Formats: sequence, structure tokens, C-alpha cells
Amino acid sequence: MITSFSWTKQWYPITPVSYLEPSYPTPMTLLGKKLVIWRDKHQKWVAMDDSCPHKLAQLSLGSINENGNLMCRHHGWCFDGAGKCTNIPMLSDEKALKAACNSERSQVTTYPTQVLQGLLWIWADNSPTAFKDSTSKQPALMPESQLDSSLTDWFMSEVPVGYTVSVESSFDPSHAQFLHKGIAGFSPERAIPIQNFEVFGEISAEDGFTLEHSGYNIFNKDMDATRKFTPPCSNTTSYKYSNGKSALFQLYFVPTKSGYCKQIGKFIADSLPQKGNFWFELLPKYLQTGLKHSSSYKLSNQDLSMMHSQAVNESVVNKTWQKSYFMPSVADIGIVTFRKWLDEFAGGKPALQGVAEAPFQELSDEQLYDIWHRHTKHCPSCRQSLVMIDKVKSFCQTLTLGLTILALLLIVINLPINIVITPVLIGILSLICSYKLDSIRERFLSSIPKKGLPVVELYEN
Repeated sequence: MITSFSWTKQWYPITPVSYLEPSYPTPMTLLGKKLVIWRDKHQKWVAMDDSCPHKLAQLSLGSINENGNLMCRHHGWCFDGAGKCTNIPMLSDEKALKAACNSERSQVTTYPTQVLQGLLWIWADNSPTAFKDSTSKQPALMPESQLDSSLTDWFMSEVPVGYTVSVESSFDPSHAQFLHKGIAGFSPERAIPIQNFEVFGEISAEDGFTLEHSGYNIFNKDMDATRKFTPPCSNTTSYKYSNGKSALFQLYFVPTKSGYCKQIGKFIADSLPQKGNFWFELLPKYLQTGLKHSSSYKLSNQDLSMMHSQAVNESVVNKTWQKSYFMPSVADIGIVTFRKWLDEFAGGKPALQGVAEAPFQELSDEQLYDIWHRHTKHCPSCRQSLVMIDKVKSFCQTLTLGLTILALLLIVINLPINIVITPVLIGILSLICSYKLDSIRERFLSSIPKKGLPVVELYEN
């Protein structure tokens, strides 16, 4: 089959800009290629191969020096935003230094980048014409009409399931009533069959396809839904309800490495602003965000469990999806349409660059429900929240110890019990606080419970 879709000559949203730290480089992976992201002295985000031409050390382990160049941690080689070597500390001869820095062998390949709608986009091609080619195509952006109404931030996680099953799931709305029972009103008892689900217009390599469908539960049965797939990784879903309200889901699925996919999303809905919690809003903004993130993994854990189980079974079935899947209902049109686009135009799967596709590996619960690698290490708010929690926890432990010693001293000098009881009660409260903080801290690291059976509770008993 001839592939008419290029996986590299495309714009990919690699990360929300808010997830990047300007003062140091960040490693990223796109289509199997390891990249380093950093901001140069011109305040431009740079994407380049994460490999120093000297001895192939990862440049993302380095730092940004006082000249605004990226310096390799191994031997101090420096590079500017165009990938040109600017300094080799171990070369003292000026002529030799100039020759080495001008050599093609000392250059690092860079990739076109741009920032749009709060996301850093990377053109995945590294051919000689990449920068020129990248100007001929625009990224798949969220509708401009929704920008002013968007009060939510982008959320990003890198999940241990592949691109194909991730995108496929986003074109399968009816699963929510069953898989997400107990969340946001979803329930099998409220499910209704989708009556209409069809392709609107043509399907093409570059423009993808648009789907229109009706509701799938008793609450949205009268809605009109549109799902637009824009290659390589955008699903823009719009719900229009009979009462005039609307909702928009903007989702991106970025293939990073074999068996992994970066999911970036934003949800916008017509609704009255909810009254905030006064005490919660007194917390630092990053801690508010971190605590919201840490309490929202149940739904994504349910998705992960099902998608991974599907991938496990697909890995042992030596059949095409057409022969493996049985798709008798109208609700399956979205899945079938995406799979057909993938087969007809894009070679059946993302084309990894410079690496072989790794054999499928079934994951343990510890790997599947790991939160640190999935989200926390990428998210500045969650990382800052962890630091804050550790500081407060350490303070509580120290306070408990100090109050215990104080209470003992008060007993020794035979002070009245009503005086002794005060540090004892405060110490107990401090100990309880430390215990609670430890439980909150764990939510940023893993969904596996620390106590009791190490089993993730996906559903209420």
C-alpha cells in the first residue's frame, strides 16, 4: 500500500508552554526521536536533536549558559538556537576552534517551532527544506471563536498506551456510559443507542474527516455532535444541545515512542461559573492546580485499564483489526472511520523515526497506574505542590518532636496538667497532619494505594 500521508511533515503540539521551564532544557520524544527543548537568548523556543556531536551525550542533561546558549554537561560544548557550535572549551587554538565550530560535524539538527494557543508546536521533519516546508501548513488549532471563552488550562499526560488505541477511543463516545459508571452522571442505565453516526463530507490524507452523530444517553439524546479529525493528531469535538448550550473538547494525541502517547486536552462548556471554596482559594495557585490534578485520575485510570487490556489482546491475535473487531452497531462508525483513514492514507500506524518499533510489553499495575511518569514530572504545578507538601510535612514532623520533648519537660517540672495538655494536643494534630500529607503526596506519584491491598479501585463496590 502506498502511503500518501507524511508523518514527519506535520505540526505536532509537543507540550503546553506553561509546562516548560525557560531556565533549563527539557527532554521530549516525538515519533521515537529524542529531542531537547530550550529557550535561547532571543526568547525563542528551540527544538533540536538531544545528542551532542562530540560523544553523543544527551544535551537535555546540560544547562543554558550566561550567553543564552545550550551547554553540554559532559565537556562544555555550546550551541546556539540554530544548532551551530559556539564553543569547545578544550580547544585553545583560535584557528582550530573556528574550524571545528564551522564543521558540519559539530552542528546539531534543529526543527521548526512556533507557539500558538498556549502550545509549543514542532515540525517533525529534519530535511534540508524543513523550515521552508513548515510554512506551507498550519497546525490544527482550536476554533478561534472559543479562545476568549476558555478559562481552563491545557492538561497533558504521557500515557503507556499507543497512539492508535488512544485516538480510536476518542471517536467512541458510547463507551463513557459503561466504562465511566459513577463519574459525571455516566451509567449503563442511562445509555441509549446512537441513532445517527455518519461521515460528513470527504475523507482525505491531509484534511482527515468529520463525523456527525446524535446523543448516547438520556441527558444528551437531543444533541448534535461533530467530531473533526485533523491529521496527524487532533480531535475537535463539539456538542450542541437542544437548550442552546454547547461544549467543546479539544484533544491532541501525540505519538512519542513505541507504546506511548502524549495526550493534551482542554474542555470548554457553556455553564455558570461555580462558586469557589474560600479556604481552597487561599492556597497558592500552583497548589490549587496540583491538588485538582491529583484528584482527577480515576476516569483516566479507567480508560487506561481498558485500552491496555485491548492492546494486550491485539498483540496476541494475528489478524487485522477488520477481522478481530466485530462492529455491528451505528455507534462503531467513528472507530471504523479512523481505522480506515489510518490504513488507507497513513500506513496503518505512526512512522517512528530512526528507531525500530519495540515488541509489545504487558505492563504491571505499578507501571500502568504510575502518576509520576505519566503527568507529575511534566507538570510544574504538580512538582511545586510536591515540594510544598514535603516542606510542610517536614515542619509538622519537627513540630511534633519538639512538642513531645516540651510536654515531657513540663511533666518533669511538675506543671499542672492543663498546661501540659496544650503541647500534647497540638503535637497530636501535627502528627495527624503529617499523616494526611503523606497520603496526599502519594496521589502525585501513583494510583496504587500505600496501605491495604495494592489494588487500584477503579469502581465503587
